[in-house]
Amino acid sequence: LCEEQLQHSGAHRFSSLSSVSSFQQNNATVTSTFTAKFGVKGYEVVPASAEVEEGTGHHHIIVEGEDIEKGTVVPFDATHLHYGKAQKEGEITLEPGTHTLTLQFANGKHVSYGKKFASTITVNVE
Repeated sequence: LCEEQLQHSGAHRFSSLSSVSSFQQNNATVTSTFTAKFGVKGYEVVPASAEVEEGTGHHHIIVEGEDIEKGTVVPFDATHLHYGKAQKEGEITLEPGTHTLTLQFANGKHVSYGKKFASTITVNVE
């Protein structure tokens, strides 16, 4: 379902699929700052906007949290990372220890597409 780990530089790929979701490299060991790469199949990644177009959206990463119920707006706070410029990767900085990351796809107004468009992994930060 997902591509293998990209390279030794700490870049990891995880994907959100329209019917089955999976993060790549669950339980991976990463440095405190690492690059995560993400994608979606069946939908187009576009910047956040006031217009909502069917079949489009952008990514969010939830630190220490679970998927967001379909129809609920993704909060704007320190634990909900927004990639509203249609980014397909993002640099994440975490304290050493074990952390849970959830990739959540949402529409142009940050409204979640729900569990079908979410995937959760655990990472171990050195």
